[in-house]
Amino acid sequence: MKIVLLTLVVFLKISPQYLVAQKSSQRSSANASLPKVHFDGQYFVRDGKRFFPVGAHWVPAKAAMQWPVQWDPKDIEADFAKMHELGYNMTRLDMMWAWFEPRPGDYNPEAFKEFDYLISLAKKYQIYLHPSLFIGGEVGEAYWDVAYRHGRNPQSDPEMLRLETNHAAEFARRYGNESAIIAWDLTDEPPFWIVASQTTDAMAINWTRLITGAIRKNDQLHPIVAGTSQEDLDHGPFRPDNIKDEVDFFSVHPFTIYNASLYPDPMISQRQTYGAAFQIALSSGAGHPSMIHEMGASSAQYSPDRIATYDRLMMYSGLGTGSIGFDLWCYTDASPEQYKKAPYLRTPQETAWGMTTWDRQDKPLAVEFKKFSKVLAQLDMTGVVPASADAAIVVPNEWAKPHGDFSHFGLTGPEVTPYVSLFDADAVPGQSPASLSDDIQWLRSSWLNSFVLAHRAGLANSAHASDAFSAD
Repeated sequence: MKIVLLTLVVFLKISPQYLVAQKSSQRSSANASLPKVHFDGQYFVRDGKRFFPVGAHWVPAKAAMQWPVQWDPKDIEADFAKMHELGYNMTRLDMMWAWFEPRPGDYNPEAFKEFDYLISLAKKYQIYLHPSLFIGGEVGEAYWDVAYRHGRNPQSDPEMLRLETNHAAEFARRYGNESAIIAWDLTDEPPFWIVASQTTDAMAINWTRLITGAIRKNDQLHPIVAGTSQEDLDHGPFRPDNIKDEVDFFSVHPFTIYNASLYPDPMISQRQTYGAAFQIALSSGAGHPSMIHEMGASSAQYSPDRIATYDRLMMYSGLGTGSIGFDLWCYTDASPEQYKKAPYLRTPQETAWGMTTWDRQDKPLAVEFKKFSKVLAQLDMTGVVPASADAAIVVPNEWAKPHGDFSHFGLTGPEVTPYVSLFDADAVPGQSPASLSDDIQWLRSSWLNSFVLAHRAGLANSAHASDAFSAD
């Protein structure tokens, strides 16, 4: 989740033969099923009824991100049983690119066997899978690379784009009709951390368009999201306005504790605990509903009781603002043996983000989450539409448009000298994206404070881009 310092390459390593526990589990779940889910444009629907996906990101305690090569089906099933006990009906998980495709165009059959086993557990324990492709960045500072990237930018290099498009198409070909999958997540927290500073608006739009197009050739069932974190707040290239035509819903990762410039208050404070609601409103203003994909805090930094209070307030405020699902970071703490290994060695706070301890004991957050899951299960969302706003927070067109779009500049007819904007430098060949951090800071701070003050005044508000208001 955050700063990139370390690049790790996952190498192909053949696991032992599948254990008896795995075979017996597959037999016992052979008759289990999950109804197919579709997205009606506002909520997820199964068996004709709207519902909220709830759960957390699954990274197993003992094997951590090495779970594909340290394969332990008995331990994995115990995780699914525990997640079911906690009230999960969905879990997000990482599809390690290098494990599924160790060499360009050469897919690993063992990787797909493992994923098929996870699908069998999903059906047995009634927990939908939300696979995240092209990982990519995950857990602390790590970037989980592929051995054949050779320094190329995976979001702009033609050969990398070809490989990624084919990779996504392969998943869609194999699982386009799989009922245990709730939605595809293109990647975690784009742009790819290893090339984040080089990624332009055009790269983000083109990459998203290519990957979603490849999936939809073979899969018209599953909705697609791009797994963004704070692109809406940071004016990043994958911000909702840029990718809205390619995805079905948006995601937010409201890690307010890591954004002191926007949230200078204590963790349990009004402005901090409105963080999820604010991002939901800001992203949804671009035209799709939004889901909380990651959220939380580490008990290596905060007391477990305070984290439970913080997440409870964030979940309910997010629900009240229209979040269509809740996927916290993360299911479990890391086991002690992981503490001495990268990436946890480099980012020790990552060891204790779990809803449970590494040995599956409930932390206070687990208690709150069970209650929240039960509340959501009782809600009848039939016919529910977002409430009309009493007030609007105006987002300038300059924020919403992609760099290089001059359609609202008031320029008409022939020009003696073509206009080139310094603010759109990334649309000019060879130029780096412009640094607008100071301008972004005062703008988003004013939005957040307006959002909180409007709620104090009893107003329902929304954030929408305005063609009439330009930051020029």
